Amino acid sequence: MRNPSRILYISHTSPVPAKIGPSRRHYHILDQLARFYDIRLLSLGMPSQEEMFRKAFGNRAPSFHYAAVQHGKNFRFLHKAWRTLTGRCDFLPVLEPDLRRLVAEVTSAQRLDAIMLSIPLLFGLPLPRGVPIVGDTHNVESDVLKRTSVLAETFLRRQYARRQARYTFREERRCSHGVDLLLANSDRDRQVFENEFGVRNIAVIPNGVDVTEFSPPKSAGDAGTILFTGLMSYYPNQQAMRWFLDEVFPLILKKVPEAKLIVAGARPPAWLLNERSDVVEVTDAVPDMRPYFERARVVIAPLMIGGGTRVKILEAQAMARPVVSTTLGAEGIDGRDGHTILLADDPASFAMQVGRLLTELDFAAEIGANGRKHVACFYDWNRIGERLEATLREKIGLVSREIAVAV
Repeated sequence: MRNPSRILYISHTSPVPAKIGPSRRHYHILDQLARFYDIRLLSLGMPSQEEMFRKAFGNRAPSFHYAAVQHGKNFRFLHKAWRTLTGRCDFLPVLEPDLRRLVAEVTSAQRLDAIMLSIPLLFGLPLPRGVPIVGDTHNVESDVLKRTSVLAETFLRRQYARRQARYTFREERRCSHGVDLLLANSDRDRQVFENEFGVRNIAVIPNGVDVTEFSPPKSAGDAGTILFTGLMSYYPNQQAMRWFLDEVFPLILKKVPEAKLIVAGARPPAWLLNERSDVVEVTDAVPDMRPYFERARVVIAPLMIGGGTRVKILEAQAMARPVVSTTLGAEGIDGRDGHTILLADDPASFAMQVGRLLTELDFAAEIGANGRKHVACFYDWNRIGERLEATLREKIGLVSREIAVAV
């Protein structure tokens, strides 16, 4: 009998709580790794998150360490500005001294069969030689910055994004070539890594959803209710909401006067909080997004900037909620326009599709049911986990529990 492979997962943000942002992917990737391998964790985060991780993973992760973020918000802002002015990538987690210290200590103290990074830019940490390195990706960071440099509202943000797109591309390409295996989030991201970065050691492991946790409710939602979910400190989400509130929502209200918008996500900016009214509800962080999906008649993804696969769409579809998205927002999700999802890229078309779902309830139910079937077939995390295990076995020779017992 052999032992299953031992994997150290290093994350630039805590996998728990797994409610919003990249933490959702980190949590489920780690959860699936724990099905097949002996896992360890190193993560940036707070003591409260470390305790949450202990409760969530228990003895499935016999060793885990959390590194404290040493620098405050103001320091990080100034450091990002300084690195941009001096022509360097401003991804700061790789510079955190406590994380660097823990990486050196943990990797020198135990045998490891592989190390997985939550983002390729962590390749700048003091990693050991001779251990296969797998770089996971939430999106192509430099590609998101490139899109931001075109669509950002302010001149300073466009200039910052334009410079950082160039510096981040250089560092992201170096790190992607340094890892032994790169995991892309979507076919579109894979093509960017292959065509623009020249990476060849790559496989696609998409985002997914727990289809048992996110299951269809009995009701069709509250009349006229539109929902957007997302980490609201993330600029692409802010830009999407500005566009929707300024260009689309007024058109919807003309057709459906009882329409109401809910924006549910952590750390909303001040301008968004000022938009609150009888027809616009803005939350901060919520412990569970499912009650908001239950209230929604329609879920929207009006994104103009981004990459990877939008988990917000998968969660909505798993709960049989019809989704209206821009074409870019639905990138990475192999759905059919008019069957599992509705796509629109200009204000009039977006408003028309949302209004149609709010008023034609049978059509909305059909789109929602088709989306649920599609997600259950192709984006269930358990199926994705099996795909991940097969990829790690074929590409870098890792041994899962089943194979170890059989041997």
